[in-house]
Amino acid sequence: MTARSSPSAAPSVRPQPSARRLLAGAIIGSLGAITFSVAVGASVASTRTTLPASAAGDARALASWIPAIVAVGVAHLVVAAAMLRGGVAVRVAAAALTGIVAVAAAAGAAMLVAGVDPFGWSAAAHPSRAGIGILGIAATLYGVAALAAGSGRAED
Repeated sequence: MTARSSPSAAPSVRPQPSARRLLAGAIIGSLGAITFSVAVGASVASTRTTLPASAAGDARALASWIPAIVAVGVAHLVVAAAMLRGGVAVRVAAAALTGIVAVAAAAGAAMLVAGVDPFGWSAAAHPSRAGIGILGIAATLYGVAALAAGSGRAED
């Protein structure tokens, strides 16, 4: 008997993730890539020497958040990988975390619609209603990803 015909030598092939899991991973991975681009933009903005004095302060404040922005981007990629290749428990945990983020984004959008600025601590002096659309889009994308990753038949 050769090693080739031995049943124990057969490699274990992991099945491909379903289209739902691929969609969820693609959404979360894309949001992670967008987060990384924000970090790069913050880095570029903070190194500009030709900014007006009013914008230079904002650029310095944004630069102090670059490590946190990168950490959020890495977390997105970890969650996307968990949705694609994680076991059932890991995938459900990633879907639950994504669902919580969807609810938080929807609550932030609702607060802005109601006239309450959830990001008032970061604003200079005045509350802003800007961001309703982006929070609504984020809530929708995170919600779709959570439903796609957490629903469907068990594949593992």
